[in-house]
Amino acid sequence: MENAKTKGLLKGYRILDFTRVLSGPFCTRMLCDLGAEVIKVESGGGDSMRKYPPFKGGFSSNFAQWNSGKKGIGIDLRHPKGLELVKRLVAVSDVVTENFRPGIFIKMGLGYPVLKEINPRIILCSISGFGQSGCEVKRLAYTDNIQAYSGMDYMLGKMMGKDVDPPGYPYSFADSYASLNAAVAILAALLNRNATGEGQAIDISMLDSVLAANDSTLQKFIFTDGQADDAGPAFRPPLRMKDGHMAAALAMEFERVLKAIGRVDLLEQRRFKVVEERHKPENFGEYYQMVKDWAKKTTVEEAARLFEKYDIPYAKVHSVAEIVNSQVVRERNMLVDLNFNRHLAVKVVNTPFKFSNTPTGPRSRPPHWGEHNKEVLGGLLKLSDKEIEAMTQEGILVHHETEV
Repeated sequence: MENAKTKGLLKGYRILDFTRVLSGPFCTRMLCDLGAEVIKVESGGGDSMRKYPPFKGGFSSNFAQWNSGKKGIGIDLRHPKGLELVKRLVAVSDVVTENFRPGIFIKMGLGYPVLKEINPRIILCSISGFGQSGCEVKRLAYTDNIQAYSGMDYMLGKMMGKDVDPPGYPYSFADSYASLNAAVAILAALLNRNATGEGQAIDISMLDSVLAANDSTLQKFIFTDGQADDAGPAFRPPLRMKDGHMAAALAMEFERVLKAIGRVDLLEQRRFKVVEERHKPENFGEYYQMVKDWAKKTTVEEAARLFEKYDIPYAKVHSVAEIVNSQVVRERNMLVDLNFNRHLAVKVVNTPFKFSNTPTGPRSRPPHWGEHNKEVLGGLLKLSDKEIEAMTQEGILVHHETEV
């Protein structure tokens, strides 16, 4: 009898995945790593991330990261026969995911009422920039404009200092937050369906996800009746050290930091002794400048010894090379090798789940476009090789394999 170790936590669940780029593919990659069968459906020009450099072994780094472990089929969704194939797959699936602009999936003939008629137990998860309703429903969205709209860029600019332009982010937080929330919502909907037999539609907005992940600034603004719109003392750029940069818990460990920099005498002054006083902008600003001046004369190694001594959370600002090659990344198995072909193994970033009884992670390299047409359509829909070949010749099915 199979157990969790051999079957994966989500084995037996099938996800029909129409998402592309990032907000969605990350969600289904996580569910795939947990054992679900994810069938990536590509139409039109395919997932644009296939063409986004850099490349290795015939695959884009971005596409490989978010689509490893999935099966790939290529279907022309504009063709009636292609649409019929998809509807037949809906009948034997548990979840459908899509991240088209709101309304497009409905125009394609795949709105939730249609899917529910085919399969009453189906769960549809739609991910978009501003949601399936509201005044901004028709706006196109990528992570940059969502993070600008949400106030993230504004707050980052405030954190960096007066008259500093918001520098933007090197990561797609809006896409990642939306994918994480989508995964949680899908799992909750599956639990509910298992208990009630009912499927449902899920509406995940990138903007909603960023707002919900805001850990302090929005609520701080609300609680001060609009008087405070700064990031607060806990959020400051890393310190410039004598030979590098370092981040430390300067606000949370105020007293210990004063001990580390040799200024414990300040705790005798009311403006630093009383918590409410020390957090006033003028007092914290003076303290922060004092720490910055100390840091400029201190090496990273010297500061690390002091912060260790006084139990202050800290970290050197690592380069990408340093973190990729770090001991903790190896020990935590956060980079895994996938065989892209017989001659090439490529590392991809692992998902962060660690279970006591169940191994997780990508089971295979990312799929070529339409690579699993025969496996999926022959296995699930019982189409013959002859039928699949005829549909391929007719352009209903797409199979494009990159040379590796």
